Amino acid sequence: MTKIIAIANQKGGVAKTTTTIAKASLIGTRKTCLAVDLDSQANLTDGLGVREINDEQLTAYNLFNPRQNPNSIVVSTPWGIDLIPSDIGLAQKEAELIAEPDSHFILKDQLGKLNQYEYVLLDCPPSLGRLTYSALTAADLILIPVQCQYFSAKGYKQLLNTIQAVQMRSNPSLEILGVLPTMSDTTNISKGALISLSKVEGVTVFDPVPKSVKFTESQLAGIPIDRYIRENHSIKESEEMMERLILPYQTVVERLLALEVVYA
Repeated sequence: MTKIIAIANQKGGVAKTTTTIAKASLIGTRKTCLAVDLDSQANLTDGLGVREINDEQLTAYNLFNPRQNPNSIVVSTPWGIDLIPSDIGLAQKEAELIAEPDSHFILKDQLGKLNQYEYVLLDCPPSLGRLTYSALTAADLILIPVQCQYFSAKGYKQLLNTIQAVQMRSNPSLEILGVLPTMSDTTNISKGALISLSKVEGVTVFDPVPKSVKFTESQLAGIPIDRYIRENHSIKESEEMMERLILPYQTVVERLLALEVVYA
């Protein structure tokens, strides 16, 4: 049975795309995985090495057409992860969806036709608009990346209110997988943000992902971070960086895979 995970936060720059790529790469070594780029900036598409979208290639814009076969939109990447790419054309879809009644269910119905995948990851845009609402309506779980800064930690409570609204109106089975603190460092601001995040009861807070230029380097190269580290560093360096940079993502993935046993 396909598990759909939304990676969402209405604030930009909190490493949603970085998180999506890292998780997809780790999951893709063990399970079938599809990543869906729901952001018109197309950073997920670019970060997985799909650098050009030609005129014939369908994108996430077309995914919201109920008459479109979603399988015809999927492209392969070199990393064993399939992708539904995005481009700037998705920006106009927000307004189109608002004008359509019950449009927030289209994505759920379309993803239901892609049941050959064990996991589908939805990289959401930095807003609480109709695209994000559609993703939360379609998802089984949501992972919330939060930058270790005061305003990021404070603002994430607004997303919790949106999640509650989705649970009440369109997706009562939506569950929070947890909060993933990102871009952590040793400053008091970062430490204070972690304390603030831990005060929300009933929400798992995963170990923080440290700040590192390696994430930017891997995205510029179009290579998932775990593979970038292995391919560009010595064994000793790779082991150290995998322990420091990848282990937090691995913990999230192990938690996700463990739910298969719970739900079986």
